[in-house]
Amino acid sequence: MPNTRWPVTARIAAMLLLMMSMLPAHAQTATQPTVGATAEAAGQAAPGDSSQQAQQGRIGSTVVETPGISAQITPATSAETGEGAETGAAPVISGFDNEQLYRFVAQGMDLWNVPGMAVTVVSKDQVLFQQGFGKTTAKRDGAAVDAHTLFAAASTTKAMVVAGLLMLQDEGKLSLSDPITRHLPELQFGDPSLNRDVTVADLLAHRTGLPSTDLWTFMQGMTLDEQISRLPEVAPEASLRARLIYQNTMYELAGLLIERLSGESWDQFLTHRLWHAIGMRETYGSRSQIPAMATHVQPYHYVSDELVQAEWDFPANHADAAGSVWTSVHDMGLWAQFLLRKGVTATGERLISEAGMAQMFEPMQLAAVDDFYPTTELTRPHWRSYGLGWFQQDFQGRMINYHTGSLSGLIALIGLDLDNDKAVVILGNRDHAEMRHAVLWNVMDQAEPKSADWNQQIYDLYERQRAKGDERWNEIRQQRIANANPGLPLAAFAGRYNSKINGDVVVVYSDRRLVFKTALDTLELRHWHLNAFVAEFPPDNNRAFAEFEIGFDGKVKALNILGDRFERMPDGPDLD
Repeated sequence: MPNTRWPVTARIAAMLLLMMSMLPAHAQTATQPTVGATAEAAGQAAPGDSSQQAQQGRIGSTVVETPGISAQITPATSAETGEGAETGAAPVISGFDNEQLYRFVAQGMDLWNVPGMAVTVVSKDQVLFQQGFGKTTAKRDGAAVDAHTLFAAASTTKAMVVAGLLMLQDEGKLSLSDPITRHLPELQFGDPSLNRDVTVADLLAHRTGLPSTDLWTFMQGMTLDEQISRLPEVAPEASLRARLIYQNTMYELAGLLIERLSGESWDQFLTHRLWHAIGMRETYGSRSQIPAMATHVQPYHYVSDELVQAEWDFPANHADAAGSVWTSVHDMGLWAQFLLRKGVTATGERLISEAGMAQMFEPMQLAAVDDFYPTTELTRPHWRSYGLGWFQQDFQGRMINYHTGSLSGLIALIGLDLDNDKAVVILGNRDHAEMRHAVLWNVMDQAEPKSADWNQQIYDLYERQRAKGDERWNEIRQQRIANANPGLPLAAFAGRYNSKINGDVVVVYSDRRLVFKTALDTLELRHWHLNAFVAEFPPDNNRAFAEFEIGFDGKVKALNILGDRFERMPDGPDLD
């Protein structure tokens, strides 16, 4: 598979015009082993076969036919040691239907073309289900995924960072109600009242009112020090504690806060104070920390009916408290059990106080429909909120805490039903394979039979979003002015531009075309009409408009793109 730099993550894509495209899926067929055995998928993809056609026969002593998925099945085990056997039949425990979930995940992977996935379902003292599906890569020689294969935790990292701060709060080193500037005095907001009023909890609950600044990390590669220096230029989009606006930089600051209070980096602190104490010996703060003998997945996009390997969002040695953790589904199961036990390890050691754990799951900010997951169209909650590192909603009369994680070509999701003592974790290696939501709600759905075909309904939901995006794009195309040439020769738009918020960008004229360059990414600007251009972001055909301003003197003054205004600077060397 080609290894292509796709420049925009989900967070940047959210700023763009159109929703992600989800292309129709191929199905694959393969013969699976008897439940309880381990085998690799046999054969190549067989286009045109549906997952329903591929799933034949009875479960038990009979071979199960599933669509191109190899699985290692871990039966329910005691959580006392944090370890589970990986052989033997997978029983139904306490009414939990392992076989239904096995088939369900296989079907979802087929719908969404996911190369590899790992899923676990746990109670506070049992592993009800723990399996690897598929392979670490889309290549023939990819390793079979098992419970110890490493995936990106991505933004499910956030709750771990919250846990670290709660431990420090228990030690009296801070209160989450402290103004953040008390502990990070170099941090200054543009609005002086925010310097006084923004608390640590406000950062963790995404309720500062500041818009996303993901461009800093994912397109400009800015250090946290530089991000802090630019924060005074960022104007709030909402009043403090008035709206949920997802803000990754605030969690980077939370990581810095752990370092400031503990004397060690956030990931070092979590390694010996949290992860190892729980038994999570397969969890790392960055990709460079992964041992050479460990197996990890490769990231993929699905483009034009093909899985295409993507580059990493983060440099290997970059530990980012907003979402750089790598872990296994085995370890995530231990983490979920720790949360279900409300801060107590399997050996009975309390790491976080009862009050601290209650604070983690206390609703902190109500969320509007547009600031939440689109799956609420199907789950129909009466309320939506965000706690400390958790999205929250009601479902079938119960409070569900959950959080996704998304990096380029990689996905994660953890969901908790604290009152019903059940948690699910989903890890995968295909960009925005939203079947993760289908698995979540399938597990949480207590209706008999299930209240919905979650795989198909989630897939159809995102297909409708894609179709709406296509419809909106066609409407915009009708507004394009034909034969309306730029006001200046293309070469006149080339140069360096600067924003106090987002730093330097460069427009290069080469081969009779314009190219927009940030520190990390390069995008072609295609002429639209007059002085407007459009940039297309592969692999999902998201688009952003760029408009150049020309002054009365006939010279280019500024470039408006990605929600910011970049002023033209004196001519200088291009960015590399």
